[in-house]
Amino acid sequence: MRTTIASLSILGALIAATHISAQGLQAIRSEATMRESQPLVFTAGVSGGYDNLNYKADNLNAEDIDSFFIQSGVGLLYGDADQTTPWSVGSDFGVIRYLDDAPDGEDTYYSARVSFDIMHNASRRLKFVNNFYLTYEVEPNYSIGASTALRNGQYLYGYNNFAVSYAWSERFTTTTSYTVDGIRYDDSDVSGFEDRLSHVIAQQFAYSLNKRTQLVAEYRYRMTNYDSADNDYTSNYFLVGADHRWSERTSGSIRAGVEFYESDRSSETAPYAEAAIDHAVSKKTTGRLYASLGFDGAELGDYESRYATRIGGTVNHRMTERFSVNAGTHAAFSQYKGDGKNTQDFDETQVHASAGLAYRLWNNVSMDAQYSYTVLSSGEEAREYDRNRISIGLSATF
Repeated sequence: MRTTIASLSILGALIAATHISAQGLQAIRSEATMRESQPLVFTAGVSGGYDNLNYKADNLNAEDIDSFFIQSGVGLLYGDADQTTPWSVGSDFGVIRYLDDAPDGEDTYYSARVSFDIMHNASRRLKFVNNFYLTYEVEPNYSIGASTALRNGQYLYGYNNFAVSYAWSERFTTTTSYTVDGIRYDDSDVSGFEDRLSHVIAQQFAYSLNKRTQLVAEYRYRMTNYDSADNDYTSNYFLVGADHRWSERTSGSIRAGVEFYESDRSSETAPYAEAAIDHAVSKKTTGRLYASLGFDGAELGDYESRYATRIGGTVNHRMTERFSVNAGTHAAFSQYKGDGKNTQDFDETQVHASAGLAYRLWNNVSMDAQYSYTVLSSGEEAREYDRNRISIGLSATF
């Protein structure tokens, strides 16, 4: 399925705001999203549109797309802001069918996403947080960056973060966390290079300057194992940063330091950084900005390493009681390091931009239109492409 189903744009934006992030900021962000209760909402929608994707090289295994399509989906969202154990759950399920010139000989694709966030305040000092996200889809996820930049068929991606925080005093808190995430492709040719599982253990020390700001020092250890490829690697991170809350709805986090990267092919040291600002579920506007810098495990192939910078943001704004607009931009700038023999160094830039609008026709029925543009420029010409996609649809909430 495409990125978030056009007819489920509101639901998709809320789920994405909870989960898409620079590495390590999930638990910080999800706490903010659970501060307000969300009544149980069911969503159903149908839409249609046109998709055009052109690769610049003729010898690429992936195929162009030049087709009209129809899609439909259903979803739900619910949250309980209980003072002791707040939690939220979201899901959506959809199907898209290409009407002609279908890519890779397939004309029907499916998507399913489930998220579950929960926090438990065991006492004034002790807190547990768990964030879970699972998706089965076909489109590259430009924000998370775990999937390939190319459209390589359906894949399963999962993420779970568990953290325990303990306040030793009014100002000093420690947080220990364990994160596991992995990806698996249906296409055997792609899975041989991309299927992998990562484990991250982190220890954070935080000192509160006041009720809104805390300083942070953090150590992380990441271990990534590939199912078939010989790209296994480990990373050690030494980071400092800060968390700041401007209001009950707006918060931000930043981490910066050094990453020691060691794989079966190379050993490197480079700066690492991540940052995010969230404006969560206001009456009229929701928004998010993020950025990250570090080694990336996606699309290593025969290269020794990939060092990537990712930046982006999304915003949804309600102009009137009936009319709302949304927009988003995600960019990735990557440096691939070759071995100097079989592979050579090259740079790559990918930008994905989207915009849309929605108009409420009746109390629970809305019409929306979406447009997105993606371009990938690469030192490997066979990877380059540009894509235009437009859709219009109807959705209903219950």
